[in-house]
Amino acid sequence: MPFPMKPLMTLVLLAAPVLAADPEITLSLDGPAVKPSDKLPDGAKPPPELSIRLDKENASLVWTDSSLRKRTYQLDVIANHPGPRPWSDNLAWLVARSKDDFWILWAYVNEAGPHCWINYYHFSENRIRMDMFRGKYVYRPPAAFTNAPAEIDVPLEKAPVWKGRKFKHKDFGPEGGKFGKLRVLEGSDWKDREGTLLVKPLIDLDVRANNGWETEPWTEVHCLARSEDGTRLYYVVTYTAVNHGWVVDLKDGRVLKTHFGEAVKVEPKEPK
Repeated sequence: MPFPMKPLMTLVLLAAPVLAADPEITLSLDGPAVKPSDKLPDGAKPPPELSIRLDKENASLVWTDSSLRKRTYQLDVIANHPGPRPWSDNLAWLVARSKDDFWILWAYVNEAGPHCWINYYHFSENRIRMDMFRGKYVYRPPAAFTNAPAEIDVPLEKAPVWKGRKFKHKDFGPEGGKFGKLRVLEGSDWKDREGTLLVKPLIDLDVRANNGWETEPWTEVHCLARSEDGTRLYYVVTYTAVNHGWVVDLKDGRVLKTHFGEAVKVEPKEPK
């Protein structure tokens, strides 16, 4: 669950200089394996068994699927944003990729700890979850992240059938659509990445009010976008609260702030 940071928000801090420790990110975290004694709601699927390792010798996410087969993905930390206070100091963006599958992870972390909460989306399952991961981590991110390229190719035809609510976002809706171009923030300037993107929606997500970033709730629509020539592949996050959002460049391993020109409009939920 990334947050829709206001585009013109500026924070000025006046304080004595502090000698900061050198950047370091190490992760040794295990996901929520379900025990035989655990009771799940009727019809609920157990969470995946995940192992996250990032150090000088290893950078991987290992998923043990329902057939007990272990699948290994290249893991990279690609961005850092302020966390939702008071729950965490940072929101770390991670991406785990294989040649035809990916995970997007948002980790709520402080400088170090024995556990943390992680929101994570998995393309093959088309599910987003939030679980506590246990182990240990150190998180002192660098001032800026470099690209983390990987070999990945996901055709839009693999995107699932949309099961969410009706929505409208420019020339894009539940059946898919197009973005004429992608306007991204490069440094302090907005620049256009020319070329039409074909887009397919994946999931929608409601974020409650008083969430640590904003007092008002919002809805997100997450999408998969691909350039017509297949050279670009993005995971796109749009918001009802603002006219901009975020994209993860899945090939370059980079998070980009994106200006869409309008907010996504999502039909209200039917009352229960």
